[in-house]
Amino acid sequence: MKVGNIVKSTFGKTLRKIRQNKQVSICSISDENLSKSQISRFERGESEISCIRLINILDKLNISIEEFMIIHNDDSTRIDKFAKLVQYIRKAYSEQRLDNIMKLLSNSSEYSLNNLERIMVKSIIHTLDSRIKPEKSEMVKLVDYLFKVEYWGCYEIMLLGNCARTIEYTSFFLLTKEMLENYIYSSLNKHNKRLVTQLAINCLILSVEKNKVSNCRYLIKEIEKLLENELNYYEQTVFLYATGYFEFKQNQDNGIKKMKKAIQVFDILGEDKIKAHYTAHYSKFINK
Repeated sequence: MKVGNIVKSTFGKTLRKIRQNKQVSICSISDENLSKSQISRFERGESEISCIRLINILDKLNISIEEFMIIHNDDSTRIDKFAKLVQYIRKAYSEQRLDNIMKLLSNSSEYSLNNLERIMVKSIIHTLDSRIKPEKSEMVKLVDYLFKVEYWGCYEIMLLGNCARTIEYTSFFLLTKEMLENYIYSSLNKHNKRLVTQLAINCLILSVEKNKVSNCRYLIKEIEKLLENELNYYEQTVFLYATGYFEFKQNQDNGIKKMKKAIQVFDILGEDKIKAHYTAHYSKFINK
């Protein structure tokens, strides 16, 4: 859902439901950009408004766009189950318990996975055991689903992020572009924005390795926008390393300095695992 896009008039009924439940008047959420009559017509399904106007209204109602979409789709059960699934996988992955992740694919698993989630689990297993990965037909199904997504919530972002290593590069880059243009953002909940930033940086590093210069330049500009006025030290530092890596590959002297500086920052922050990861990457690609 791009910021300038027109929001479906069917969303109006959901807005009215939330507003009335919170006992907030139309007058309280109207302003010079959106009058009481415009909001009233939108709630009745008689007109449409822009995405940014809807986000502004939701901010006043103290509800995120993600929460709004859950209510609209009446799909909170799926989101809750997916969050628990991701939490389970993260714990098993951090402990290198491949067997626990493998159990998710069995019929006896307590988690009931849909086809997309099974593809995601197989992609995650692939990073621990290269012999296991989704079938080509499964990847086609996943990519097709993501290209058809109108708005990217946490669910879609997590699917792409966890399947990044099993998606063919061109599709991964194009899907990253789709995500950057259509992800759901609310100033009250910046979780999605951070996930998008991290995934875009990962795509940038992969694009550098693939020598896709124009793609790199596009991603750098988009990531700079995402990080503007944000105090996300992890993302800022990884982006510093990634831009340094790009500049190094372009034979720019300042590239190595940026990469070394990023590693030093991780050392100062006490991020030993992250420091070790990028030190290993530096040694592999720079000190070879």
